[in-house]
Amino acid sequence: MITEKYKRKNIIINRKFQFNLIGTFLISIGIALIIFTAAISLYYWISSMAGENIFKEFITIERQVIEQREVKEEGQTRLETFYTTKTIPGVKRWEIVVPPILINNLIILIVITVMGIYYSHRIAGPAYRMIVDIQKVIDGEKDVRIHLRRKDKLTDLADKVNLLIEKFEKIT
Repeated sequence: MITEKYKRKNIIINRKFQFNLIGTFLISIGIALIIFTAAISLYYWISSMAGENIFKEFITIERQVIEQREVKEEGQTRLETFYTTKTIPGVKRWEIVVPPILINNLIILIVITVMGIYYSHRIAGPAYRMIVDIQKVIDGEKDVRIHLRRKDKLTDLADKVNLLIEKFEKIT
């Protein structure tokens, strides 16, 4: 069980490390998104070179609508409801394709940024904790052990450092 003593309240613990990690996340995802967008652009460019000019091509969309009209029968007027289709003005294919791609890229960048902050917190926190505890051992403090939270990363490394500290204490 984790006690309040070991609970970290700061999200940014090691600013340089965390921003480098998040930056690496964002750069790698950004490069992937640029490659993805470039591949789609290349596809459309090759299609236009092959004779398919998608930039001048219009797509018409038929939309089902409910309409009402007045019908006069035997001297009475009543409203009759019926289904029909209406043609929406022509839309260019790229106007349909490009906005969802750009929105998708933006959402991916936001999600990766949030994940980067979360995971960098789970790595930078334990690294910071180990640095502080190792410094205590170097300063001569006894019975120092590294305690990490259950969901933190680098727990195997912390266990090995704890073993090293124990062996160091036996020698000195």
